[in-house]
Amino acid sequence: MEILSQSHPNPITIASGTDVENVGIGDRPRECRATGTGQPVRSRVLFRTIVTQWETTVLPIYKHSTQKHRRWMLKKHLLPRFGETEVSDITRQMIQAYMADLMRVGYAPKSIDHIHDVLSAILRTAVKWGHLADNPARGVDLPPLKTVRPKFALTPAQAAQLLEALPPLGRAMAGLALLTGLWRGELFGLRWRDINATERLLTVREAIYDGVISTPKTDAGRRQVPLSSAALVLIDEWQAHAYTSEPDAFVFSTRFGDPLLPGNVLNRSIFPTCTALGLPRCTWLTFRRTYASWSHDKGVSGKVVAQLMGHANVDTTLNVYTQVLDGSVRAAAETVGDQLITIDHKPGSSAG
Repeated sequence: MEILSQSHPNPITIASGTDVENVGIGDRPRECRATGTGQPVRSRVLFRTIVTQWETTVLPIYKHSTQKHRRWMLKKHLLPRFGETEVSDITRQMIQAYMADLMRVGYAPKSIDHIHDVLSAILRTAVKWGHLADNPARGVDLPPLKTVRPKFALTPAQAAQLLEALPPLGRAMAGLALLTGLWRGELFGLRWRDINATERLLTVREAIYDGVISTPKTDAGRRQVPLSSAALVLIDEWQAHAYTSEPDAFVFSTRFGDPLLPGNVLNRSIFPTCTALGLPRCTWLTFRRTYASWSHDKGVSGKVVAQLMGHANVDTTLNVYTQVLDGSVRAAAETVGDQLITIDHKPGSSAG
């Protein structure tokens, strides 16, 4: 028997005695077993066809940053390698060989892990859609993850030196990043309504990536961060330089009210200052890492640091938000803020 789908040129083929059944990619398969044989379905659909459908129906569920990253992985790596291969012909051995090829040409273990993760996500969906009996990406051996470049965190003395030399914009952004541990997108998506000076709280509601405004990636990312005295001083200083402090306005914006570009702030302010001081180039990730390092060095518990930084892998059964916020989280904010308490906050700093 044949069930042909004109819209899908690569149907699923099921051996059923002398009959062949063809099911289009868009159909939800029935129990995909050949009659009387117990053999799993063998799909003739190309990997490229699965990817096209996956990009349309599954990928939009993810945040913009994840979508961009996965589309790039597909275009750069997976489609050139597997695009014209029938999905049922992709074996565990084939994927293992591909991982070995990536290692041979010098890809870092972390990059290989990311490529494998996207491939596995596609094939996992192919299993759900009935094109495969199991995911051949599972069980593939991957190189152990290791740090390729040494991770750099500022000492309190270096941070104080950097903030002292930065112009107001760079000073406010770098300082707030150091004292709150915000992700880059959260820092650039911050609005004045998110800062409650009276309650000494910063509420993370939005994040910006490539100009796209959305909510934080995870539920843990939607959080309140206590503001230390040092952070409040930096905010007060910046407010005098900001184009506007209307509640809905971005804290850091262009004169037209648009959010700033992270790379521009680094290239025009932070990188030149680091070079002039003889410091390694500091990025937004450097400031976030520094916040975590200072917290660890001061004995702040890992659970509290995870909550403050919006990590999703916190044990939610232990995370009683209000109790922690009123106690150890508030103390943690002041502990980290004390690291920069010796900075001379000069109100007449040059414009940036």
